[in-house]
Amino acid sequence: MAADARSTVHALLAAAGIRPPEPEVEAMVQAYPALRAAADALYSDEIARFEPAFFPTDVEVAEG
Repeated sequence: MAADARSTVHALLAAAGIRPPEPEVEAMVQAYPALRAAADALYSDEIARFEPAFFPTDVEVAEG
């Protein structure tokens, strides 16, 4: 995960157009996995409650 976190942090910083000092980047790389997991979990229960029982692609459309 460290390589993925490092790549992701560098990509996000590049996309934002900012270049913080290397010690700050290292801190971001170390913190990124926990931050990403927390962000992913933030609404996962809420989203699961509102998932549709079926998807529109599940319904056959009568030709007419």
